[in-house]
Amino acid sequence: MPTSVRIALLAGLLALLSNLAVLGFIYWRTHDEAASALQRQVTEQGAVLADVYRTGGMPALTDAIQDSTSYGDPQTAVGLFDGSGRQQMGNLATLPHTTEPVRDGFSNGLLRFQGETTPEAAALEFRRLPTGQWLVSGRTVGDSFALRQTLERSLLIALAFALLLGLACGVILANYVSRRIGGIVAVTNRITAKDLSRRVPLTGNGDAFDRLGHRINEMLDRITALMDELRMVTDSLAHDLRSPVGRLRAAAHAAAETGDPAERDQALANVLRQADSLTRMLATALEISRSEAMTGREQFAWFDAGELTSELGEMYDPVVEEAGARLEIERPREPLRLFGHRQLIAQAVSNLIENAIRYGAAGGHILLVAGKIGQQLTIVVADRGPGIPAERRTEALKRFGRLDSSRSDEGAGLGLALVRSIAHLHSGELVLDENAPGLIASLQLPVSDDPAAEPADASAG
Repeated sequence: MPTSVRIALLAGLLALLSNLAVLGFIYWRTHDEAASALQRQVTEQGAVLADVYRTGGMPALTDAIQDSTSYGDPQTAVGLFDGSGRQQMGNLATLPHTTEPVRDGFSNGLLRFQGETTPEAAALEFRRLPTGQWLVSGRTVGDSFALRQTLERSLLIALAFALLLGLACGVILANYVSRRIGGIVAVTNRITAKDLSRRVPLTGNGDAFDRLGHRINEMLDRITALMDELRMVTDSLAHDLRSPVGRLRAAAHAAAETGDPAERDQALANVLRQADSLTRMLATALEISRSEAMTGREQFAWFDAGELTSELGEMYDPVVEEAGARLEIERPREPLRLFGHRQLIAQAVSNLIENAIRYGAAGGHILLVAGKIGQQLTIVVADRGPGIPAERRTEALKRFGRLDSSRSDEGAGLGLALVRSIAHLHSGELVLDENAPGLIASLQLPVSDDPAAEPADASAG
């Protein structure tokens, strides 16, 4: 059975059950109320006749019975019977018939009016007089039955309409669900056909389908970005590996062709340098891919990021001084506990410092700061070099994203891309800002205030 048909039937069934419960309650309440009202009326009528007898005796009771029969109410029944059940007064032909022996009090039974042949259902009140006679009063329930039958018919009609309306609502709901799901299926079909340009249409009302569509669109955007980056990486590898491979081949050829041992040793040393450079490039690209794939979180542990930053600053201080600049380290006043991969964070900070030395040492000053604001730990490396134009910072964060206008030295263009991927592994980000002049590179990582528990996003993996 199709899902849309199931939804329609389920909606119709739910509407039927809900309306059945409401109408059943109404029927139960009105039925009981009508029966209770009739019983109270009959009981009061019998009590009035009994009071008339107590206060005025038989003459007063006789007048009261005659007044009741002459009133002309076709539902009113009143009669006086002797101990053997013979009618003495009133509009009843015989003593009413009940399912139980006649006794004082209220009872339901059948009565027959004088001149009538068909008994009618009635609510009755029996009173035993001191003389042994039976005083019977009551009312027929014909109108009550008619009202109940009318109500029952009305309820049945209402149930039929409720069922039809429920089915109609179910059909509308099923069509709506099918249409929304159909939009998602259409997009997935285009994905199967290798078309990633389509997106799930959103209505903007924020319902579950919109949330699902939004997540799918985000997934498609991410896949598209990864595919674009994969194409770029493939093209960049083909282009950027051509030079080091060519230099490696040239050095190896020179080593093989020369007959001078000194030149051969120098050529072989050049081969090793070119091979090491190529190995570092491939290792960095592999590390970026692993970080983007969130691989390595099983090695996360608690460590002091402030202490790590200070150690790296002291290690690079001589290198900065040799490059003709001064390294200023602002050490945190308290431990900066971070749940993460210590070696990769050290690699990321080292890349930022080396990047500042390579391109910003001419400015004479490099700043290294580690601190925490709220739930975010930030490690900042700022230089006074030429910086990166705002419109090209996104390009600088991509793999092999070398900016020849401001980065003239040789390099694979993987340093900032590796830092960004390490930040992604830690659910953080790398932000590049203007230092006027120079560049501010901020490694921003989320942290937890509770050192005894791992962050939720850090434990996933």
